[in-house]
Amino acid sequence: METAMLVEPRKERKRFLSELLKKEGLRVESFDTAEEAVDQAAKAAPDLLVLDIKMPTTQSGLGVLEQLKRLDLPVILITANETVALEHDLYSLGDVLQSPITDQAFKARIQGILKRRFRRISAKVSNHPIASHVLSELHDPVTGRLDAGRIAEFLGTPLSSFAKLSQVSVAGLHKSPASVSAQAHLIPIARSLTILLQLLGSKENVRAWMNSPHPDLGSQPPIGVILEGKAQVVTDLLEAALAGQPS
Repeated sequence: METAMLVEPRKERKRFLSELLKKEGLRVESFDTAEEAVDQAAKAAPDLLVLDIKMPTTQSGLGVLEQLKRLDLPVILITANETVALEHDLYSLGDVLQSPITDQAFKARIQGILKRRFRRISAKVSNHPIASHVLSELHDPVTGRLDAGRIAEFLGTPLSSFAKLSQVSVAGLHKSPASVSAQAHLIPIARSLTILLQLLGSKENVRAWMNSPHPDLGSQPPIGVILEGKAQVVTDLLEAALAGQPS
């Protein structure tokens, strides 16, 4: 499930915006202050940031935006003053909504941002050199995306162990194991499983190899290397084995 970060100190507006975001299928993390938002975004960037640029905090909304820009987040900026938006060139930074906000306008912006994000990530995934060479059983049959639950089952590993790796919360991964956000992280894992099945012939043999110490991985089991966020290292090792080099 995709996550929206909402920075809004006013309780009524926070409740209103939060409900609209949830209706669009987003998990909402709400913050009263800019400082809280910056701290959380540094740990795990959200899929969408909704930011009121005029807040009673020690940092202005614009200051927060400057710190978050490097994370390349889709942003909806809320302002009560069109002049402020023009003076600070907010339209170049994200979608701008002038308050008072209507349900319809806010919903349209959310849907537009999520569609653009999905197209961007889908293009990135589909252009990945190994994306089209993975087992079909690892894909969600409805969306066609790689499914973390199916990959975890194939490995005999708890789905929760993929949460940190895929940058999706445990609850979010259980609810949406084929999350767009997780795709880039799942591709090398799926490719490794595909190669292993081709080389070893059975799921049981794949699991045994994944859980056995490997000399080329510092005697670590491949699954441990993968869960450390280094799945591509394992994939490269297996690509070499598939090409006929020692593994």
